[in-house]
Amino acid sequence: MIGMSPDLDGVPGLPIGEVLPELRIPPLPAASTAAGVLAFVKLHEPSGEIGWAVRVTSDMDDEEVLGLLVGYVEHLKQQAASSWDSTDPTRAED
Repeated sequence: MIGMSPDLDGVPGLPIGEVLPELRIPPLPAASTAAGVLAFVKLHEPSGEIGWAVRVTSDMDDEEVLGLLVGYVEHLKQQAASSWDSTDPTRAED
């Protein structure tokens, strides 16, 4: 199941390290400060199924989240396209 609400009906937020202590991510660039987070969290549900939760910090509005998603999807598309086999006979030559 996907939980889409960043507010969760008034439940106060917790520091990310308390919610996801077992996960590790690369550090932020030097001298930068985190200002917001959009996180997709893959879950192992008690039923044994895989689920997803989405969490957004309250300082990010829907337009900012949408812009981030659109930009990241474009990045992923470019990464996928650049990894395609260049020997594909259907690919146009430059």
